Order: sequence, then structure tokens, then C-alpha cells
Amino acid sequence: MVSTRTLILIIGLVIALVVGTIASFVIPPMLAGSSSASTCTGGAYGAKVTLIGTDDLGKQLYNLTYTKDNAQQNGLYYSFSSSALNWIKTNTISSATFLNWWDYGKEIIGCTGRNSVISNPSAQFVALGYAKNTGELDSNQSLIDVGTALFTTNATQSTSIATKYGATYFFITSEDGGEKAPFILKLLNPNIASSDYMTPSGHTFNPRDWTSLGQQTVIYRLLDGRSVTGFTQVYSDTYVKIFAVG
Repeated sequence: MVSTRTLILIIGLVIALVVGTIASFVIPPMLAGSSSASTCTGGAYGAKVTLIGTDDLGKQLYNLTYTKDNAQQNGLYYSFSSSALNWIKTNTISSATFLNWWDYGKEIIGCTGRNSVISNPSAQFVALGYAKNTGELDSNQSLIDVGTALFTTNATQSTSIATKYGATYFFITSEDGGEKAPFILKLLNPNIASSDYMTPSGHTFNPRDWTSLGQQTVIYRLLDGRSVTGFTQVYSDTYVKIFAVG
């Protein structure tokens, strides 16, 4: 016959086992979300993030809000940028300016307090059906300049554009050289055949997707790890590369 003390011990072990099993499924995702969110919380502009789902890469995607110049800003925070944004906060001066595609401008500004050349789509980009009208728009010329800096075959033109906007860093993601490339190319020239440069086989950069012409572009050479005059790689992970310019 089992004693009361033994029975209590058995019940306690069962409860501990059940709780441990549940925790193994529930706690890690919660911690992962919390860790990603903490990268983009507070800071110079009081950033706040709310998990809204996953992006094309299956990574956590957040709605981002922050206040700058007495105006609330709204955008997205991609958790795959977490490590890169942490690097920026730790290794760049607060006045640093980044040249990047507009999708990542809000998270660079809101999460790190640094500057971004563009952080919104243009009216023309929206009209092409490539983005929703968020009510916050950048000039089409600024988007064309950034797109040109990425997709030109002339590295000197890229550094000149960076100088024009006071940018000392390029922030490039694997998606810029993947699924987003045709949209950027079409903005640069609506009549262009983006397939002359590349045809994406997936969401992210794949060297095999690029034609001989595409392989001459600055973005291809940087993502492929090739040496480009005027650019020094200072950060790299699976999804993001950062280059010092000049």
C-alpha cells in the first residue's frame, strides 16, 4: 500500500514532468520573440514593437512605432535584422547615415537612432503596385538614387550617391538581391527587362539567378563577397551585410 507521503511525491513528479513538457514547447518561442523585440524597444525615439506574424523568410515580423521630430512614425521591424541592428548600435556613431532600400529605413531609424536615406516608398513605387500607400512617402528621386547605387555597374557612381546623401554605410539584405531585385529594377526603368539582370528562384540572393550583366552590378558583387572599390565590409550574417563607404 502506497503511503500518503509517497503518493504526494509521485503527484509532484508528474506535475513537474507535465509543466516541463509544456515549457519545452511554449517558453522557447516566447523567449525568442522577447529577445528579438528587445533589440528594437526604447532607444532615442521610444520605439515600440508588436508581433504581427512572420515574413517571407518565416522569421518574426513586427509592427514598429516611434516618435521623431514630434511625429509618430510607423513601419516594420524584421527580426532577421536583429543582430545587424545591435551591431549598428554598438559600432557606429549616433549621427551615422545608412543607404538601404526603403523597407529597412524605419527599423534603422527607430531601433538604432541612426539615419536612413529613405524609409518610405514613393508615390510612383506605390502606383506600380509594389507597395501600399502608408501615408508617408519619400521622393521618387531618392528611391531612384538608392536603387541606382545598388544596381549600377559603376562603383564610383554608388559612392557618389552615398556622398550626395551623407551616407557612410550601405545596409544590404539578401532579399534585396533576391525577390526584391526585379521591383527595384522596374522602378529604375519601367521598360527594363529585369530578367536581363536576374530572375529570382527564391526569396533570397542566389548567385545562380544572375546573368552576366547582373553579375557586374554593385549589389551582386557585394552580396557575392567580391571586392568593390570604395566599400569595406564591416558586418555580415546570413541575411544582412553592412559596408563602410569611402
